[in-house]
Amino acid sequence: MRRIWDGFLSLIAAIATVAICGVPAWFTYKAIDAGLAPVWVWAAVAALAGVGVIMTLAFLRKAASGVSPSRERPRR
Repeated sequence: MRRIWDGFLSLIAAIATVAICGVPAWFTYKAIDAGLAPVWVWAAVAALAGVGVIMTLAFLRKAASGVSPSRERPRR
């Protein structure tokens, strides 16, 4: 039961990471597309999106393994 709960918490962390990194990256993209932000901001968008993807994949891996978001190994 503990592994299921820890996996669920990691899934929630993955969803939160998508929201925290994805929403600002999307709106920054839209601002560049509309001409409100300079073109060099693409570097920041790419970095934010890259970090978000890496963290989301890490949390999803932990969710599949039943590991809590703040731990490296499953609890015993």
